[in-house]
This record gives sequence, C-alpha cells and structure tokens, in this order.
Amino acid sequence: MISDEELAQLEWWANPSTCLARIPVILEAAHDGTWIAVASPGLDAETQENLRFLVDLGPEFSLRFKDGSITLVVVVPSDNVNRLRVRVTSEPDV
Repeated sequence: MISDEELAQLEWWANPSTCLARIPVILEAAHDGTWIAVASPGLDAETQENLRFLVDLGPEFSLRFKDGSITLVVVVPSDNVNRLRVRVTSEPDV
C-alpha cells in the first residue's frame, strides 16, 4: 500500500496480452481510503478522450508499481481524467 505519494502506471488491459493504455501517475492517499491518481505529465486532449472511453467501457484498471507489484483498481468516473479517484477492487474474474 502507499503512504502519502507513490509513482505507478495506470493500465487498461483488453485481454491478458494486450494493454491499450499505460499512463504514468502519481498516487495520493485520499482521506476516505481511496487514492487519487494524478497523470504525470498531464494528458493531451486526444489521450483524455481515449481514457474517458476506456473508463466508460470498463472501469477496471491495474496499478503497476515500481517494484513490479500490481493492484487491481476501479476508476471512479470523473470529468477530470488528469486526476482520477481509484479504489482497490476484489480479485479479477479469470
């Protein structure tokens, strides 16, 4: 788990071998037990639109940390895709 801030990659996988999005983020712990994933650097307009599409398609993402560990999260839809609220989810459907 993260303490105050940590670097990670927010990833959206279409299937076990195809990653359609990999976004560098800085994670900030939120007061309610969720995290805020801040895109770093900020996303251009086209990437923002693509990310909105993926969140609408399926809000389940992976967070890949520097040490290689992965945590499954759900992205809470937001108007600001440069700053997303994420919450840990249960085990993936396999």
